[in-house]
Amino acid sequence: MNKKIFIGIALIGIFLLPIGSQMVAADTSIGHQNTNGIVTITTGKMTIKLIPDSAQVMWYYGNKSDASEMYKLQLLRIREYMGDNDILDSRTELGGLSYNLITEDWSYDIVEGDGEITITLSLLGLGNGASIYLIMHVYEEDEPIEGSDQVINGLTELKFDIIVEDWAFSPMAKGFAIHSYITEVQHRNRVRVRNGTVTENGNTTRTMQFVNEDSDIPTAYYEWVTTADIYNSTEHLIDTIDVGTAYFDDLVATPTDVPGFAEGLGHLWLTYPNYGNDLKMIHDPTVGINEEAFTAPLYLLPIFAGLFTVSVLALVIKRRKA
Repeated sequence: MNKKIFIGIALIGIFLLPIGSQMVAADTSIGHQNTNGIVTITTGKMTIKLIPDSAQVMWYYGNKSDASEMYKLQLLRIREYMGDNDILDSRTELGGLSYNLITEDWSYDIVEGDGEITITLSLLGLGNGASIYLIMHVYEEDEPIEGSDQVINGLTELKFDIIVEDWAFSPMAKGFAIHSYITEVQHRNRVRVRNGTVTENGNTTRTMQFVNEDSDIPTAYYEWVTTADIYNSTEHLIDTIDVGTAYFDDLVATPTDVPGFAEGLGHLWLTYPNYGNDLKMIHDPTVGINEEAFTAPLYLLPIFAGLFTVSVLALVIKRRKA
C-alpha cells in the first residue's frame, strides 16, 4: 500500500510541476534607474541598458543584472552619400556631411507615463543646423503603431523613433545613411547575427536576427519599418520615403578604441534618400527579445524531470520485485 501511495504522489507531482511553472504571475511593471551614466529599464521580461552619451542600447531576457546573452545596438555615425542614384552601393559613395554619433554631445530626459516609460535622447545644433532625436518607448501593454499594421509588444520590446530635423543636404548628396553596429557582447554562447526571413520580416518591416547556433532559434532582433515619413514645418505629412540598407565597414572613421566597440559582421547602414532641406524625417525601429526562445525550455524542464522521476521509480520497484 505504501508503495502505491508513493507512486500516486509522485505522479501528481509530475502533472502539477508544469502547471505550477506556468501559473507564476508575470510582472507587468516597468522600472528604471540611472547609475553612473547608464540608464537601466526593467520589465518582468527583459532588461535594457541605455548609454545616452554614446547612443548605445543593450538588452537581454529577464529582470536581472546579468545574462548569458546580451544584445547590443550601437549607432555610430550619420553620413551623406553621393553616386548616380538613391542607393548606397559602396563605401566609396560616402561623402559630404558626417557626424560621429558616439562622440557628439547628447542630452537625455526620462518621463514615466501611464503604462509606459519614455527616454528622449537629443543631439542639437549640428554643423548644418540639424538636430537628431531618439525617442524610446517601453510599454506595459501591446501598443499599435499609428498609421501602420505593426504592434509593439508590451514588456519585450523597445520602440524608438529616429527623428532628423532641418537637415540641409550638401550639393550632389543623394541622401544620408545611419551606420550602426549590431552584436552579442557576452560571448558565452555561440550567437550570430543574420538577416530575417520573409516570414520573420512580414511585408512592411525588415529584421536582423540574433540566433543561438546551438539551437538555431532566434533569441532577439533589431527590426525597422521599410519606410520613413517626412513632415513640413507645420507638422503635416508631405511624403513617405523608402528606407534602404547597406552592409560594409567604414574603415576610415570607425572608432575602434571606444569601450565596448568591436569589429564584426553586424555593420548595418540604414539609408534615407534626399527628401529636401529643412524638413523632419521620422523612422520607427524596434529592438526586442523572442520570449518563446527562453520560456519554452523552462516549460519543458518539469516534464523532463517528471519523466526522470518515473524512470527512477520504475527501476526501484523492479529491483524490489526481483
